[in-house]
Amino acid sequence: MTSEPTYRVVVLELTNVVSRIRTDRPNLYVGVTTRTAQQLADGLNRGDYKPVWARQNVTRTRDDLAPQQTFTHQYAKQHRDELIKELRTKGYTVNRTTDAYRTYVINLDNPNLNDPGKGYVYVGQTSKTPEQRLQEHLNGTRSSKGHNLASRKVLKCGTQLNYDLMTKRIYLTQQQALKAERRLAERLRQQGYTVEGGH
Repeated sequence: MTSEPTYRVVVLELTNVVSRIRTDRPNLYVGVTTRTAQQLADGLNRGDYKPVWARQNVTRTRDDLAPQQTFTHQYAKQHRDELIKELRTKGYTVNRTTDAYRTYVINLDNPNLNDPGKGYVYVGQTSKTPEQRLQEHLNGTRSSKGHNLASRKVLKCGTQLNYDLMTKRIYLTQQQALKAERRLAERLRQQGYTVEGGH
């Protein structure tokens, strides 16, 4: 009786096959294979293995991010899916998926506001970069259907992003980001900031 082959979950670092979600975290390929990570990397760079989009794009193996044990095929796929979620939450761009949400904080300046406390800020969430979102607010951008993408408060009073109050956390769904936006707004209010947004 032949035994079932053992499978590994491998992580390979890639060139920028797509734009990075976070500039300080590289593109990754996370997959299931019966080969070692190095064998898969060498084969992809020779143009032998799939996925085709990863061919000639592997820069190194990332054994530091991969589980070191072997699995049955079913459990390997389960571990792969869990690892992909974990790595994406940490800001890695995995298997060309660039969908991600994050919160942001914009400084507001309103000379008519008597007591802004520790500061006057707007809190939001976005699937774009915070820098892109700030420009949409400041430019009064509208969607292709004519919907206003800018907050009136930021259009009127916005100055710049407040990176000190922002986190680098990535959320995989807009629902998670909306909850995080509310938590961040409430936390800043408790710290003494005057907060707009944070719905």
